[in-house]
Amino acid sequence: MVITIRNMCIPEDYEGTAVLLSTFYSEPITVQRMREEDAASPQKGELTRDENGRLTGHDRQRLVAVNESGKIIGYGCSWRAPWTAPGTLYQKVLVDPAERKNGIGRGIYAKLDAYADENGASKIVGEVRDNDRDSQAYASGRGFVRDRHQFESLIELDGLAAETDGRSADTPEGITLTTLAQVPGEEMEKRVYELYRKTHPDIPGSEGEFMWYSQWRKENLERESFDPSLFLLALDGDKPVGAAELYEMKQTNSVYNLYTCVDGDYRGKGIALALKRKSISLAKERGYGYIRTNNDSQNAPMLAINRKLGYVPVPGYYRMFKILE
Repeated sequence: MVITIRNMCIPEDYEGTAVLLSTFYSEPITVQRMREEDAASPQKGELTRDENGRLTGHDRQRLVAVNESGKIIGYGCSWRAPWTAPGTLYQKVLVDPAERKNGIGRGIYAKLDAYADENGASKIVGEVRDNDRDSQAYASGRGFVRDRHQFESLIELDGLAAETDGRSADTPEGITLTTLAQVPGEEMEKRVYELYRKTHPDIPGSEGEFMWYSQWRKENLERESFDPSLFLLALDGDKPVGAAELYEMKQTNSVYNLYTCVDGDYRGKGIALALKRKSISLAKERGYGYIRTNNDSQNAPMLAINRKLGYVPVPGYYRMFKILE
C-alpha cells in the first residue's frame, strides 16, 4: 500500500477530513463547521519568541495521509493561537481505525515532531479518547503523560419530566433569564464577552490567555451557523452574570452545551442550575433529541448540577502532554 503524507488542501480536503475527524469526536464534524473555523482563523500565521525565548505567536501545520485511491486515511495538526501559553503547541494525530498499525500515524507524528522541534516548542498538548486504550498506549509510548480528564455527559430529552426540564424551576431573585436574540446589540455582546473573559481562568486546567473581543466575535457570533436564540443569558438588570451557550448539531438533531459560566460574585445563588434547566426546556421545545456537554473531572460544582438534572456520563477524553528538552 502506497501512502502519501502531504499538506492539507483547502477546500478540496474538507470532505474527506471531516469524515475522518468524525471517527474521533462524539458528534459528526461537518464541512460547514471546518469552513467556519478556518474563516475565523488568520490565513497566514507567524511564530515569534517572547523575552524569555519561549515560542509565541500563531501558526499551524495540517497534514493528511492519502492512499492510492485518494482517500484520506490519516490526519495531523500542530497549532497554537496567539493566546496559547508560551512554549506550547497543540497536536492531533488521527488514523482511520481500519488503517491503524500500518505506520501511518508514525509517519504523521514524525513530521509534526519535526515541526515542533524546528520551531522550538517546549510543550506539546493533545487528547485521546478515554475508552481508546490503543491510542493511550501510543501516546504514552512517545512520552506523553495524562494530565486531565474531560468528562462528556448526555441527557436524553424524550419523556423527560417537566420538573426536570425547567418549566417548574425557580429563577433566582433579581435575575432574569433570556437569550442573546432577545437582547441584541454590540453593547450587550461586549458585556457577554467580558463575562467569558472573566470566568475563563476558573475553568480547571485552563492555560494561556483568553482571546480578544474581535476574535471571540468571529469564532462565536459571526459564524454562519450561530443562533442567538440558543445563547442563554442570566441578567442582573442589564448586566450578564451567567451564560449557557448551545450549538446545534443538525446531523443528530441535538445540541451541544459548549460553555456555561457564572460571574464569581454571583455564584451560590442557583444561577447555573437555572440556566441548565432553561437550556433543557428550550431544547425540548425546539424538538431536539438530546444535549451533550463536557466538563473537567475537577469541576465538581458543574458535574454535580449535571448529575442532578439527569445527565449521564459517556466516553470522553484524556488531555495528555509532553515536555520537550
